[in-house]
Amino acid sequence: MIDQASELFFKNGIRSVTMNDVAEALGISKRTLYECFPNKEALLGQCIDHHYNIYIAKRQELERQAQNPVDVIHRHFRHTLLRLKDHHPNFVNELKKLHPNIWNNRILDMIKERESYTTKLISHGIEQGYFREETDPVIASKLLYAHVDMMSDTGAFPPDRFPRTELFRHIITGFLRSLATEKGLKEVENLFYNNKYEEYV
Repeated sequence: MIDQASELFFKNGIRSVTMNDVAEALGISKRTLYECFPNKEALLGQCIDHHYNIYIAKRQELERQAQNPVDVIHRHFRHTLLRLKDHHPNFVNELKKLHPNIWNNRILDMIKERESYTTKLISHGIEQGYFREETDPVIASKLLYAHVDMMSDTGAFPPDRFPRTELFRHIITGFLRSLATEKGLKEVENLFYNNKYEEYV
């Protein structure tokens, strides 16, 4: 149930999906749906929690497979590219505007955890010689996500003119190049520009 509802919200946006749409997609009556979830916000909150748990599990899987911090970031990059194709460009904006309780009570904590994780990843990259020693991991992490979050600004980046996959590609490669040592740059070139990623996507 949550998987199908999540797909509807992420693919079509929050505003356009009604409880009736969800019930029809699930093949159940709207009354049955309301017995499980008192309103749309309750359902959306469960979908976001479910999506986040999947993300954490996938992140752990990617870490186990990766050889170094640059490889971890690359695997995240490839996984995110696949997910972006199925995510509505206004999802984040609609979530902030229409469901501030979810944003303030769920998403902000998820953002803090995400930044903390990336800060540690950058620190490991410094320790292993892939990123420059003068890099501040906290600042670098915040700058990265500030750029990623700009992708939701459909006024500055209309999706029909700026495909989000290309925006994301520019953000990640530019970020890595700005931090990388000579060793790191070689790894960026090896992972991002020689198509080896096809082996594990």
